[in-house]
Amino acid sequence: MLSDVIGEKLYTIITTKFNFGYLNEIRIRVDKPIVVFVKGQAYYLGNNGLVTSEENAIIATKQMVEDIIFRASEFSVYSINEELKKGFIVLKGGERLGIAGTLVCEKGEIKTLNNFTSINIRIPHEIKNCSLDAFSFLVGEDGVKNTLIISPPGGGKTTFIRDFVNQLSIRNLSFNVLIIDERGEIAGDNGELNVGKFSDIIAFSDKKTGFMQGIRAMNPHIIVTDEIGGEEDIKAIKYAGNCGVKVIATIHAGSLEELKAKEGFEDLKNTFERYVLLSKRNGPGTIEGVYNENFSRLAIWR
Repeated sequence: MLSDVIGEKLYTIITTKFNFGYLNEIRIRVDKPIVVFVKGQAYYLGNNGLVTSEENAIIATKQMVEDIIFRASEFSVYSINEELKKGFIVLKGGERLGIAGTLVCEKGEIKTLNNFTSINIRIPHEIKNCSLDAFSFLVGEDGVKNTLIISPPGGGKTTFIRDFVNQLSIRNLSFNVLIIDERGEIAGDNGELNVGKFSDIIAFSDKKTGFMQGIRAMNPHIIVTDEIGGEEDIKAIKYAGNCGVKVIATIHAGSLEELKAKEGFEDLKNTFERYVLLSKRNGPGTIEGVYNENFSRLAIWR
């Protein structure tokens, strides 16, 4: 749990000095002020909560950074070496600790990460009904549409797809949903986050392996996955389509123009039937518009 990892002092500040429900990230960098993102806005963290002056901020030490990673590893850094090689640790509450430091490589392979210098703690939140305004555009009489959720980093994509899956469950739309949760951020380390009663989870697998294994093993109607990127991800999504499986996925982009300019998007543009554009304009998860396969706007929110 987060309280066991960051220490009593920091945990007390972030849970009592401002609204923890709006906390998105905690950035802890050696010899620099701790920065928190609340509703997408950056603040320094002081002993009395959010501050705008660096002079009143808590300055992180190397010992603080090392202690957090040590506690996150349950007091055995060697036991989490595979996670360190990927650059992050996922806690049991679903919080993800991204870690920066010195990569130790041998013959082109990452062997470990040490000399830790920074931690980025991403805080997952359940925002009930955040997908509801878009829901009717994504689910029709013929089932769920292949949908791509678009936003800049921290724009609420993961929160949106988590709520969307739960909305299917609330309505007893008993589609078999397979969640390919590469980083443990959609459903949490052990499925602690609410993803409804019709979901199966393959965690910490790359998309290629997860899609192929999951389709063979679980016979899903829908696959939900986060942050598609390279060529292998595109192949996995196409594989699902060829198997008759619908896909709900997310991607980093600040606009439709950025999306269209992404390398590999030409190979995907005939796959998706709906696009949902999110922003941080009114906080993460602000829906800017829903579009069809031709990028014609179906709905817009102000």
